[in-house]
Amino acid sequence: MFKKLYIAALLTGVLASGANAQENKISVDNPNGGIKLTSADKEYQVSINGRIYMDGVHYFDDVTDLSSDVSIDDIRFGTSVRWGKWSAKINVGFGNDEVKIKDAFLRYHHKKNSTFTVGNFFEPFGIEAAESSKNLRFIGASNTTQAMGIGRGVGLGYTYYTQKFYGSTGIFAGTVDNNNKGDQGFSTTSKVAYTPIQNEDFVFQVGGSFTYRKPEANGFNESFNDDDYNRVVEFAAGPEHKFLNATMNGAQSDMRFNFQTLALKGPFMLQAEYTQAKVTRDDDYVSKLMKDGPLYYVTYAWPVKPQDYPDWYGELRDIETKAYYVQAGFLLGDNYKYNSSTAYIKRPKAGAFEFLVRYDHTDLNDIDGTYFNGAYGPADLNAALGGAGNMSIQGGKADTYSLAVNYYLSSNVMFRLNYDYMDVDNQKHPLDKNIGVLKGRIQVNF
Repeated sequence: MFKKLYIAALLTGVLASGANAQENKISVDNPNGGIKLTSADKEYQVSINGRIYMDGVHYFDDVTDLSSDVSIDDIRFGTSVRWGKWSAKINVGFGNDEVKIKDAFLRYHHKKNSTFTVGNFFEPFGIEAAESSKNLRFIGASNTTQAMGIGRGVGLGYTYYTQKFYGSTGIFAGTVDNNNKGDQGFSTTSKVAYTPIQNEDFVFQVGGSFTYRKPEANGFNESFNDDDYNRVVEFAAGPEHKFLNATMNGAQSDMRFNFQTLALKGPFMLQAEYTQAKVTRDDDYVSKLMKDGPLYYVTYAWPVKPQDYPDWYGELRDIETKAYYVQAGFLLGDNYKYNSSTAYIKRPKAGAFEFLVRYDHTDLNDIDGTYFNGAYGPADLNAALGGAGNMSIQGGKADTYSLAVNYYLSSNVMFRLNYDYMDVDNQKHPLDKNIGVLKGRIQVNF
């Protein structure tokens, strides 16, 4: 219901803007391929934006069958309005027969380079995770970002930037599309980027991000009617999330660190990110003991006190994962340019070709011990036969080599072609070794 009202309000606002434009004869501009309406006194501005992604993907699969297809991956429509020091933006996605709220926020421009934002917007974490997909160099983000990036959250944020410094921080309370029962999670996320060298010939940037998160409840545990031990953190990436997928139950906290660097010199670009995550976990052994009723079982075979559970079912140990990527680009027909307000690269001009290579290493394993009888644990046959383990996570790891070609036909239309070669290692898919992925996209922005 909320989404229907949201879309109705969006369309009403756009129609009202058009009617107001005719009545007051406001000016119409076309900056960067978009549409901007400005009042005669320049006190009000209305921008209309949207995008269409027409995608095709073909998998050169190994053993596990993957689904090659052609689809409309994303359709967006939105508008932003600015009056004085205030602005607001709403953006809705309609791709793959789903309606999703994307950007929905109110912003106060305290100064030209200082803003406060409240609503649903990108959390400031890393390069790719905090940037729109339309501005990424490849079709979709790297496996590193897919697995451990963050995306949007509902919260309050502050951003300040100068020519050489970019800083952004925020407090967030979950996501708009979480309909599970139980308490929402919360997070605090911050990012800083410093560009000590920035001139027409060379740009060099270093930066870092940090987030601390209380995972959102994944509904109530039906046995205990409790949401505190029913929180899940999932890291997933790659083709259909089959070969890189780590699900961590009983998550109590989630901390992630990101380090980034960016270098631009004429038509050359180098970009890299490293991300590490630590998920702390716990379990409600007291409630389990009450539910199991050990007095009804043979005491030497079943836990008789809460402390027995880690020994019997496996300790719900903390999990650490890491990933990184390095990519290089070359522009034919333009030079790379830096945008201080976003701490990222500006869109190349019409007629430019872009050639890219990328190496990505994503490791979603945290394994301690020997795999036997469905669990990882000490090399003790009797313990393993009894089901003992330390609840290690085997989410798989992969080295991915990528090539890409982009052609910027105009400010509105872009053609993309990507090829990924994945060297995978996943215990759940032991026969799969190498996966090839060919992707193409026709991208329309306005």
